[in-house]
Amino acid sequence: MEQHPIADLFKISLDCIKEMIDVNTICGDAIVINEDVSVIPISKVNCVFATGGCEQNNVKGEEKRYPFGGATGGTLTLNPIAFLVCSKNEVKILHLNEQVHLYEKIIDQIPATIQDIKAIFSKSPQVSNLEVIERKE
Repeated sequence: MEQHPIADLFKISLDCIKEMIDVNTICGDAIVINEDVSVIPISKVNCVFATGGCEQNNVKGEEKRYPFGGATGGTLTLNPIAFLVCSKNEVKILHLNEQVHLYEKIIDQIPATIQDIKAIFSKSPQVSNLEVIERKE
């Protein structure tokens, strides 16, 4: 079965999008601040495209196939959302919009909270002053 021309147009569109979007689009190249710290920009990519076509059946010819007309178009939007900061001792993510990432902040605080709770329960009780009171009945 012969492939329809719109399939070729669609394949060309997808190939162009694959060329534009790769890992380096989302996670940019590392920016070295000094020998201990480097920063990697992270972006959100929105991609929208449309492909369409029509066969013009009002043209008569000897061929059984009618002339085909098609078009494709699209947009690519790149929004920076965060920076990944890598240092010798830790890796942090710095968001550009802090209000959106409340849950991530809560998750980041969980290990410190667990350590505090463990420290409270692991302390042995200390008795500083003991007083015995007798009960008289």
